[in-house]
Amino acid sequence: MKNKIILDKDDNKEEYNILFKVETDQEKENYVVYTKGEKNFDGETIAYAGKYLLKNGKQKIEPIEDDYTLEFLDSILLQVQKNLPQEEGEK
Repeated sequence: MKNKIILDKDDNKEEYNILFKVETDQEKENYVVYTKGEKNFDGETIAYAGKYLLKNGKQKIEPIEDDYTLEFLDSILLQVQKNLPQEEGEK
C-alpha cells in the first residue's frame, strides 16, 4: 500500500502509516513523517520524522538532527492536523 512503510528495527519489521512526505527545493532532501497510531498521555498521536534517501540500492530513513528542519516539519504537521476531521468526542 502506498501510504505505509515497513522499517527494519533490530531485525524486526514494523509497519507505519505515512502522514506526509516533503521534498525541499534548495537541497533536494526528502523527509517523511509517519506514525503507528499510538497516542501519548495527552491523547495526541505520536509521530516520527526522518530523512529518507537511497543508499546501496535501498531506501533508508535517517534521523533528523537539524532543529530548523524538525520545527519546519512540526509546523506542517500542525497544519495537517488542523485540517483533519476531529475524532468523535474531541472538541
